[in-house]
Amino acid sequence: MLSTRSVLCLLVIGLWSSVATGQETKKNKVNFLQPDRTVRYTPDEWSIYRPGLVVYCHHGQEETPLNAFLTVALKLDCDHEDFNQYPGNSPAEVEKHWQDDQSLFSFNLFASKKRRLVELDPFNQSCLGIVSSGDYEVTLLLNRFDVWRVGMLLFGALIFFTAHALSQNSLFYYFGGIVLGVASSALIIVYFFSKLLPYRPLMYGVMLGGWTLGICGLQMLYENMRVIFVVYRHYVFWYMLVVGSITFLICYRMGPPRNPRSKQVIQWALQLMALALMFFSTYQRTLGACFVTVATTGYFLAVPIAVGRWLLNRYYRLFPAKRRLLTLEEFEQQGIVETAKALDQLREYCRSPDCKQWKTILKLQEPVRFASFIEGSNHLLDEEISEYEARSSCDDVSISEDELDESVPST
Repeated sequence: MLSTRSVLCLLVIGLWSSVATGQETKKNKVNFLQPDRTVRYTPDEWSIYRPGLVVYCHHGQEETPLNAFLTVALKLDCDHEDFNQYPGNSPAEVEKHWQDDQSLFSFNLFASKKRRLVELDPFNQSCLGIVSSGDYEVTLLLNRFDVWRVGMLLFGALIFFTAHALSQNSLFYYFGGIVLGVASSALIIVYFFSKLLPYRPLMYGVMLGGWTLGICGLQMLYENMRVIFVVYRHYVFWYMLVVGSITFLICYRMGPPRNPRSKQVIQWALQLMALALMFFSTYQRTLGACFVTVATTGYFLAVPIAVGRWLLNRYYRLFPAKRRLLTLEEFEQQGIVETAKALDQLREYCRSPDCKQWKTILKLQEPVRFASFIEGSNHLLDEEISEYEARSSCDDVSISEDELDESVPST
């Protein structure tokens, strides 16, 4: 049998090795990931200790205009659900959340969700701690031009500048009512149920708890939307059909708002929602504020610009500018240029398949002259040019004689 001293030595050696292993694990449990690189985690199957915390961090990219719509996500690939996640801005914050969760008095009904794709802040350091007893792989995905973010910006700008027209549209009123009814039917049920309670404090308690549970339920519904639509698609279809029909009947019974102030409130609500979409379309908050500033400035400057344009048009109509008449030389030069341009266009048309040459030739007295014109010859004969020049000279002589007679005083 081993002596007591030998047993104590073995225990000390075992404790020292476990402490050294724990310190080494503590040093290596923070991993700074690089884009598009995969890190695999494999736990020790023979370890008697609980799985430890492994923190994965991203340093953050530089804020530049080219990275306006940059997104960074952490992808977790595993075939089990035996893992917990702890987000934070630094490894110390992640470890604090993990230690708080290990406390005996910690109880959170809506604990951190188990997500396979976690979106991180692309421009600041952000971390995610994972505790798992199974294998998994972690990949940092970097998308420099997120189409969904661009869509948010364009959709927000479209709603912002068309909010006035949408607030006046009855079709948009019915569509928005159906969407709100389908999305918040559970909250409406809680509201009507609270009206049946006789005691006011009890009603307030039901309202507060019901709305809180309803909002948390909507959040869980949003996170599991894809699974619900795939697995329970028949129930989703009938739910949307029944609730949408009831909401449409209620909106039809009440009718679209006719009060100008009600329409103005709808317009303001749409514009606030649009500005929120534009602001959160990028992780660069300064750039998001610039988007909002440009949109609001352009919207409020559109009315003064339109008024100024209308006043300018009225001024030009009341006080039109004097038109300068062409001189005789300018008129002749413009006639020569425009005539040559028109003749070239006529030749191109006659050469095109749209012109029916044979039918055109049957209607002409001189087909040979027409063919030579198409090939580039002059459209006038030499005799016609000489006759035109002689007639023009006679007209000039008569005009000069008339001017001379007018200049001589009568006796």
